[in-house]
Amino acid sequence: MPSADSDVERMKELEILVGRQATRSVIEGCPYLLDWLPAPRIPVPDTPGERARAFQLLLREIVDQAQDAFNANPQDPVARSTLAVGALFGLVTWGPKETPDQYAPSARSLESRQALAGDWMDPPVAGNTVRRRKYKTRLLAEFRHTLYDHAAPAPSTSSAQASSASRDRAVGESADQPQRDAAAVNGTHLRMPRTARTRAVLAAVIAVAVGVAAVVAWQFRPPADSDDDPVSVDDVARVEQAGSFVLPQRLDLGPGRLDEINHDKFWQGGAGHKATFSSWFAEHKAVWAEDSAINVTLSGASDKTVRITGIDLEKHDCRSPAGGGTLFYAPVGGSGEDENIGLLFDMDAPQPTAQDEDGQDYFARRTITLKPGEAETLSLFVRTRRQNCAYSYRLRVVVPGDSKPVWVTIQQDFRLTALATGADPTHPYSPYRALYVGGAASPAQGAFVRADPVVYNNDPATLMEP
Repeated sequence: MPSADSDVERMKELEILVGRQATRSVIEGCPYLLDWLPAPRIPVPDTPGERARAFQLLLREIVDQAQDAFNANPQDPVARSTLAVGALFGLVTWGPKETPDQYAPSARSLESRQALAGDWMDPPVAGNTVRRRKYKTRLLAEFRHTLYDHAAPAPSTSSAQASSASRDRAVGESADQPQRDAAAVNGTHLRMPRTARTRAVLAAVIAVAVGVAAVVAWQFRPPADSDDDPVSVDDVARVEQAGSFVLPQRLDLGPGRLDEINHDKFWQGGAGHKATFSSWFAEHKAVWAEDSAINVTLSGASDKTVRITGIDLEKHDCRSPAGGGTLFYAPVGGSGEDENIGLLFDMDAPQPTAQDEDGQDYFARRTITLKPGEAETLSLFVRTRRQNCAYSYRLRVVVPGDSKPVWVTIQQDFRLTALATGADPTHPYSPYRALYVGGAASPAQGAFVRADPVVYNNDPATLMEP
């Protein structure tokens, strides 16, 4: 899998730029980054030194654009994380409240550059946090996708042929829908990355996959609220991190097409990329698997302070998880120390209730209050290991002076499926006709790589193309 290997090497070289700063001499020793320059940027004469100069100029252009975006919107998360990486590279020597200096790699120590990078995050974090490998990997993986747009390599003849030849080929569906009584793979809680200006009200621990950089949110138009509703549903956004999903048909993807899907799925900023992936997702009738999450922004629409005393997950149209198609398997792994709080729903329970981080009924011990006009974002996580169900949410709201609670419905319907199981538990993915492995199981910093569903069994040694 050459593309995966190259991606891993580029990440290693980006880490070198962090450790030694992005000087031309250091960049000159990074052949995979230099090979990433597209044809229009290749200098004449084409020497390693001149390529290093061109690549450093590219980095400066990216920092320039991020600074412009930050000036326009200081809460822009992509701009801030890009400037944080620029600080790690030694190209950004100013903080969020300072005026940009002239570009020149600073003589700052790695510790001081990490502290400056932490200042650029929203909310700011300590330099020791940036120093953690998991945190640094997340930043660099996000930055890699920014580089993808600016420095996508001009394809070689062979790769161009492979890319043009790689089309989505649906070659049939299976009518089999085997029963699933237990997960074929280990389930894991999720941890949401911290979101600016969001006080999350919930607890399901979401672990950030090492190397999986970005969170992609598909925005939904909130329903028109009744004039009598005491709570307004202002925004609903699906949030997927790593994230497994299933297609009903077999899909054979060449390296070029798979690279495009990886880029669009894990891109953090830009509506075009999000729209590209979500359109592809809907076109192929894909369904998220095992774990899913949405962020819901609510606001008080009454002239009184109201209390949300319960949230129900209502499931319907349940069926057995089906194999026979394509599985994009992307488990979330690792752990984090700065988790937000969220509400976790177990779809396999007879009546799913909102649980806290200890697995207890959240609303048995507390409520959520909304003053008039006050906004609140809730993160709602769902998991299943046995079912394939559509579901929606209802909020139980108490208004002072009213004799009965009011039920407010979040109108959007969602669907989540467990993984199908086969007769051989030692090969848990054999029910599928095509398999792509990503997330914490990927050797390519979270990106999907192709695997053989009848061979792969979660052991990296079995991760080979069919």
